[in-house]
Amino acid sequence: MKTITLTLCLLFAFNVDAHYFKSFDDEPVTTTRKSPYKKMIHFNPLALTIGGMELGYESATTHKESFLFNAGFYLSQEAGFLDLKDDYSNMSGVRLEMQYRFYRKNNNYIRNVFMAPFFNLKTQTADHNETVYIPGPNPSTITNVTTYSATTVGLGYMLGSRKSIFENIYLDAAIGGGIFFPVSGDHHKELNIGLFSPFQKGVQFKASFGILIAL
Repeated sequence: MKTITLTLCLLFAFNVDAHYFKSFDDEPVTTTRKSPYKKMIHFNPLALTIGGMELGYESATTHKESFLFNAGFYLSQEAGFLDLKDDYSNMSGVRLEMQYRFYRKNNNYIRNVFMAPFFNLKTQTADHNETVYIPGPNPSTITNVTTYSATTVGLGYMLGSRKSIFENIYLDAAIGGGIFFPVSGDHHKELNIGLFSPFQKGVQFKASFGILIAL
């Protein structure tokens, strides 16, 4: 069912992009500067919601193609967004992702769209804190702490849009999905965060949002 749903959503995204591509042809040529950008630095503010920091480096291979490498590091006593699911603490992890992007127009255009195959690897640990009530003449509670861990690799593609908000500052958003394969650990379901940080086996949706500086 997930596979069918993802396929339908991606087909819809392609139709939206096709309409979007056509709309570009009707727009006047608008760029932020005369020549295309060669390098771009990415920052993902969504990583802060799960207790992390993500930075990326994008290097143009042609005027309409580029290679993007993202690295994320997670180190949070409060475990970030995981706390909304249950009681977690002491989260740490690493995420590495590579994309090859195909843009509709040169990368110095104020508005642009892209498609990007991706490959990523991520590993994460977090302490799960479970409070147990002990009845009796002198009732009390104890907290059991179990360390959860998961490592997953994924591959798929993203469809996205980029828009300039200043001369060389862009907003970058994408949605897509792919196939994810757990490779170690036993808690992929518990550590899974839908869209932002998928860990579970199978076809999963994936979304991204970034702020970038073009150089």
